[in-house]
Amino acid sequence: MLGAWPLELSQAAPLDIVPLQNLVSSGKAEEAADQLSAALEKDPDNARLLYDHGVAAYVAGRYDDALLSLDRAESLGKPALARRAKFQKGNAEFRVGLAAKSANLDDTISHWKESVRLYAEALKAEQDPKAEANFDFVRKQLLTLLLDDAKKNLQAGLQTNQPPAAAIEKLRNAFDKYTDAKEVAPENQDASGGEAQSRDALAQALAKEGTRKSQTQQLVGPKPYEAPIPHPDFKQIEEGVAMLEDAHTLEPQDQPIEKALEEARRRMADAFERHARELMAQEERLPWPSEKLAVLRMAKEQVEKALDKIPDHQQAKETLAEVNRRLAAVMEDRADELVQQSQQANLEQQAQNLSQSLDFYQQATELQPKEARLPQKAAKTQEALEKVLDKLADKLMQDPKGQESLEAQAARLEGAEQALDELQSLSPSEKTSEKAEQVGKKLDGVRQKLADQAQKSGQQPGGQQPGQMQPQFQGPPIDAPPRINTPGQKGQYSSPLMNKKQDY
Repeated sequence: MLGAWPLELSQAAPLDIVPLQNLVSSGKAEEAADQLSAALEKDPDNARLLYDHGVAAYVAGRYDDALLSLDRAESLGKPALARRAKFQKGNAEFRVGLAAKSANLDDTISHWKESVRLYAEALKAEQDPKAEANFDFVRKQLLTLLLDDAKKNLQAGLQTNQPPAAAIEKLRNAFDKYTDAKEVAPENQDASGGEAQSRDALAQALAKEGTRKSQTQQLVGPKPYEAPIPHPDFKQIEEGVAMLEDAHTLEPQDQPIEKALEEARRRMADAFERHARELMAQEERLPWPSEKLAVLRMAKEQVEKALDKIPDHQQAKETLAEVNRRLAAVMEDRADELVQQSQQANLEQQAQNLSQSLDFYQQATELQPKEARLPQKAAKTQEALEKVLDKLADKLMQDPKGQESLEAQAARLEGAEQALDELQSLSPSEKTSEKAEQVGKKLDGVRQKLADQAQKSGQQPGGQQPGQMQPQFQGPPIDAPPRINTPGQKGQYSSPLMNKKQDY
């Protein structure tokens, strides 16, 4: 029979022990729990009080309060008390699960599994007839609940004339329950047989639906950030491949499933590679470098996905090589143009143009490492950029003639600091470091003056003046890579359908 152990309150507790025990025994556990709560306010880390409060709260039906106190009693108490707290927690977990049974069966299962675990932990420390009896009782109740729900879901999942997704979800529930039952009672034949039957049925259902999805010929329109051409329904194909991967995980020795998975991955890789070539064809008709780069980067992403699925996909390898060549060419042309434009620009614009061109040359070099001219151009551009940044920093460090506001002075020094930081990252030197330290001290002084000024006027420290342009040095080009598709739900399975409504 499940129930609380008799209260054994410590004689050292600052409470009247006998009346409290009498309160519990006479059905007034609520009152006893309240008195113990008051005592805990004065002595919150007293393991004995925590245990007693947990027991009283349990008898009063306040199971959540009981679990909180018993958990602390277990962590703070000596081994004997900790073992008894585990036992009482097992009782409370069972009662919480029992209360949830009519509303949430999965919640009940979760609490009963925890109850069984706690009893088992208590029995490891000491063999006790009460703990053993409760362990057997809850384990039997849990096993019956799991097997009944698993059988019901398996029968429902095997029914025809229902959507594949509905059947798969029921079969997955059956498999999960049978698996739990097998863990609870490895010797139970119904659990072992049901686990095998539901595993096979689930794998076959996943393989069938996964094959259907992976064979789709449907085209979908582009998203706002994608190139304006229709493409295969990658999402559906990916879901199909994921389902087949889950089926293969469930039945790794099933050769038809393994073959279907290989064919699905091949179809998926073909679709990615074909879309990459379509994007490359569109790139040739685009006039602006930023558009060309965006489309080519999308193509690169697609063909890399193809190679991720089929690493030896020869057509995808060739397409990737061509995409890299075109990307490098566009980047080199754009870098050459920026270098030429910088020759007629002021120092601020020169720094920005040369910084962007250097980034383009470096990216192009990574894509085409055998092209000797690219690192040469990058080195020449970096040398020019270093000179410009040094001149720009010197210019911004000089106090201008005439009166300058604190806000404008801060903006100027921030520009000098940024130029020196970039110069130091390109070519570290003691001279640049000394300049940066000098600028930093001046900037700190100006910021302090701004803060004092704002404090006197009751305002927040101001920024740059209206119309005062702060020098900006942009590194990478503004044409950012396209957004990358990310998986939907996470879980132990590959397909979102199998992960649906699962706890992670």
